Amino acid sequence: MSEPVTYSSEEKRPVLHELIDALPAEELELVERVLARLEMDRLWKEVQEGFARDWDEGKFERLDEIIGEVRTDLKKRSA
Repeated sequence: MSEPVTYSSEEKRPVLHELIDALPAEELELVERVLARLEMDRLWKEVQEGFARDWDEGKFERLDEIIGEVRTDLKKRSA
């Protein structure tokens, strides 16, 4: 059994482009959806890390208080 071919990071991009270029048109939508999901997951991770940093830095210390004030205000307006 032969060893699978592995590529360096620099070599992967053109190889992947070639593979995508060789795909039948009907499979491109699936590739696009997979890439969109990967991008969404990457961006969500960045957002979560940003919120975690902000929380650690104390930027949300008054969050409960502010939410309470907004709820009280909304109740007054709806009455």
